[in-house]
Amino acid sequence: MTDLHISKLANALIPDAKTSSLVRGAAASAVDRTSKKMGDLWIGGRVEITSEGLSFAANGLNKAFHTGLQPIHIPLAAIHKVHREFGWVTGIVAVEHDEGTFRLRCFGAKTVSATLADYLAKR
Repeated sequence: MTDLHISKLANALIPDAKTSSLVRGAAASAVDRTSKKMGDLWIGGRVEITSEGLSFAANGLNKAFHTGLQPIHIPLAAIHKVHREFGWVTGIVAVEHDEGTFRLRCFGAKTVSATLADYLAKR
């Protein structure tokens, strides 16, 4: 089997992400409205996908402006299905796994989802 390695800047939909006390005024209001509407927030960072699994870590700016952000790791064996969902500007990669669905958005989402889906089908 070919080696799998995808590394991209991405946004991940993080459940219950909370803003830190550094976010105030209009910015805090906008984040609160978005969070109430969606229940989750899109957090910027980097996704790494290898034969070990999928990992996401928030970037420094998001770590500063949000509390409790922890790196995410989903073992490849726990991933059941990958598909692309519609998104404005960037597509969304939906990764169904043992504990739910992890969503990330990035440029090249179609290629990311197809590459990971192909890799999973061959294992």
